[in-house]
Amino acid sequence: MIKNLIFIFISFFIFCSCNVTFPKETLKLDTEKLIKTEVGINSKAYIYGSTMYLDVVIDDLATEDNETLTNAYKTIQKVVSNVVRVPLSSDADIKIVVVSAFDSDYRTLLRIFENIDDIKAYSHQMISRTDYEERQLMEFEGMLSAKRVIEDKHEILPQEFVARLVVSQINMSARVNPFLNTLITSLGLQYNDVKNGTMSFVSNKIDSYEVESLLKKLMLNGIVKNLQKYKLFSIKSAILYDTDKNIIFEFPVDLQKNL
Repeated sequence: MIKNLIFIFISFFIFCSCNVTFPKETLKLDTEKLIKTEVGINSKAYIYGSTMYLDVVIDDLATEDNETLTNAYKTIQKVVSNVVRVPLSSDADIKIVVVSAFDSDYRTLLRIFENIDDIKAYSHQMISRTDYEERQLMEFEGMLSAKRVIEDKHEILPQEFVARLVVSQINMSARVNPFLNTLITSLGLQYNDVKNGTMSFVSNKIDSYEVESLLKKLMLNGIVKNLQKYKLFSIKSAILYDTDKNIIFEFPVDLQKNL
């Protein structure tokens, strides 16, 4: 539900003016003022190179009440739909926007990544709605990792965005597929890093050859598909570690061979 509603909100603002209404000199302060005015909540903006982070505390995220949680999601959707207006109407070179919504006790975290070039491509009808929706990147973190993830702010380059997108796509597909949900959710698949042309990931230990083979296939297909979409040709391999840093599997990424 949240994914579809975010798309609706962003679609409403996708054709906003290209005039510079958010100058780079005051970008962070103007962004915080915008969220306060349009959504009515406090936020904190950060800039790291071409990446803008926006942190918002929403205590209702840490609840088991469905109605309360739905309202919290609607608030997040309003935040996302408004914050993407900033780089679309700014002279700052912002490529990625990351909205981090979490409760004050860091029990739960929802992060939504927006690729500004994807928004522009959709607005100019260079990619379809289906393609745009597939590029939506969301991450969920629990109390063991939420605070650490929030504090890890850095410039997100295209290779990292794609690696995180692959994980997000696999996890989201598992949420709507009962068979995959049982297998994938227990693995806790996460992005690790990108170094020297290799994407690395982490999961819990895998004791089944069938599960290992399935995950390897899903990862390879996702990596190849998204590298082609984003025209990234520097990635040559991928590797999956377990939580004890042992290699589960690794494979080459050959965009020609894997077409």
